[in-house]
Amino acid sequence: MTAPAGEQRLLRAALEGGLDGMVVVSSDGTMIAMNHQFQAMWPIPADVVASGSDEAALGSVLDKLVDPDAFLLRVRELYADPRGTSRDELLLRDGRVFDRHGTALSDDDGGYLGWAWYFRDVTAERAAAQAVLEASERFAALAKTLQESLLPPHLPDVPGIEVAARHLPAGHGGELVGDFYDVFQTGRTTWAVVIGDVCGKGVEAAKVTALARHTLRAAAIGHRGPRQALLLLNQALRQHQPDSERFVTAVYAGLEQRRGGLRVRISAAGHPPGLLRTPGGEVEVVQAPGMVLGLFDHPDLAERRYDMAPGCALVLVTDGVLEARRGTDQYGDDRLAALLAGLPDELSASGIAAAVERAALDFGGHEPSDDTAVLVVRVPVAV
Repeated sequence: MTAPAGEQRLLRAALEGGLDGMVVVSSDGTMIAMNHQFQAMWPIPADVVASGSDEAALGSVLDKLVDPDAFLLRVRELYADPRGTSRDELLLRDGRVFDRHGTALSDDDGGYLGWAWYFRDVTAERAAAQAVLEASERFAALAKTLQESLLPPHLPDVPGIEVAARHLPAGHGGELVGDFYDVFQTGRTTWAVVIGDVCGKGVEAAKVTALARHTLRAAAIGHRGPRQALLLLNQALRQHQPDSERFVTAVYAGLEQRRGGLRVRISAAGHPPGLLRTPGGEVEVVQAPGMVLGLFDHPDLAERRYDMAPGCALVLVTDGVLEARRGTDQYGDDRLAALLAGLPDELSASGIAAAVERAALDFGGHEPSDDTAVLVVRVPVAV
């Protein structure tokens, strides 16, 4: 039954009014309808269009495709089992990309009538998506490079002391984060180890991280102790960002080599306290509590002294370790202390740092929700 002329004109207008190039192929392989957009996208020869042969039309476009064999194979598969729909992308030799959508056509009784194909030129969209991806990759690489510049490329060799660190950014490492650590010499037989965390992420956090590292190293030139060094950093932060709510937590430990061990003077500013492991597996919390830096003009900071005998290890972490999550449960101080207690006495500083990082990762399902840093100082046992 032929539709009235008015309906035919309406159907033709609808066919031409869409965004897609469209062609309808009957069950016997005849192209019974196509719009101008389809003909513009696929410049099929006029005699082929006039013949109505779908087979001839397919053959006429193969030289325009990057993978003509796959194109033709997919059409054959769909025509052989004409059910449902299909969607894929076609790459053309001239650089264009077509989104291809096909659907089988059937009557009210389910009888197969033919196939409708819809084509849309998505070249611009794919180019834009690729540009965004490449920009994202460049930013991630830049962020990684900048992040690495905020951490020591390698730790110095400290005579008579083992020092090791681990750092793992959250996610895929494409964002600037605020965890930092440092190890540097302050005198002929004295060294400093620092670990800290800047509130927030991004460029501003990176700027504060750089300020913290350089200020603490500058403090060592004036032979300031741990508490004085942190107070100097607080002063620098207040001058740099007087109206900011961004703050820094940190632990500064001064190391003095002594016969038979190591003397540690330590001060903490709002940071998780260090843990001191002694041979035999005893773990002591290194208490030197203090206020965060950058928010107050005169933060209350303490300084404590500890002596480390051979076999002792001082373990410092950022909150990313302690706040590793499994559901609503956090890794926490108690699990960290239990882990350290169970480690073998002969394990090196590097082994301890790796064990802490691995335990936090295992607990959190290997997807850290926050960046983590671990810094370990160990007095080796003479052999």
